[in-house]
Amino acid sequence: MLLGYLRLELRRTVRDGGFLIMSLAAPVLMYLLTSHLGGGHPSHAEQVRTMAGLAGFGALGAVMTTSGGIAEDRKAGWLRQLRLTPLPTRTVVIGRGVAAMFLALPPVLAVGLVAGVVNGVSLSIAEWAGTLALLWVGIVPVAMLALGCGYLVEGAKAHSVGLVSYLLLSVVGGLLIDKGNFPRRLAGVSEWTPVNRYKQLATDLALGHPLSGAALAVLLAWSVVLGAFAVLGYRRGATA
Repeated sequence: MLLGYLRLELRRTVRDGGFLIMSLAAPVLMYLLTSHLGGGHPSHAEQVRTMAGLAGFGALGAVMTTSGGIAEDRKAGWLRQLRLTPLPTRTVVIGRGVAAMFLALPPVLAVGLVAGVVNGVSLSIAEWAGTLALLWVGIVPVAMLALGCGYLVEGAKAHSVGLVSYLLLSVVGGLLIDKGNFPRRLAGVSEWTPVNRYKQLATDLALGHPLSGAALAVLLAWSVVLGAFAVLGYRRGATA
């Protein structure tokens, strides 16, 4: 049942090719610009952090844009139709969440490809595979946030909420400016965001460092909390 619903949502997602502009062009261009600012020869660690940040920026933007589409589905009565089927709530939320995460994969792969081919970021095959996989799977809490916003916020407001969330999380989470350059208090706040820990884990994996237990705990906790938010949003939005 889950696989059938997932195929349906993926087909609906792929039909809208417009997401490619946002999810591919913007992060790749920003990565190329950011990675060459200031000249000089950045260290390997700096190159990896920039790559992880801009790949995450693209993934985050692609996922958050789905909140508007979900709100439009709600307005069109799609959620009410789903409520009439035997699909459990968790199946609907998981299926739509995976479909949203599908949009995050192209920017992650694109930025990784440009980093390796253009900027010469050198990782082992295992490091590339693990880093790119984490940059994809680690976007789960943001996908759940996008679903919850789409289910609860009406029409055009959902697009605005998605955009504001995207920009706020990108800045505070340290995707565009590394947390090490933040004022002390802002850096402390950043550490509690799922986006910052997502970038930290991907960077550590690429650099061969042990994964932080605290980072994993923060990311998992946000996944659970925002997953519950998405479920609640679906239940309320489907009956509205």
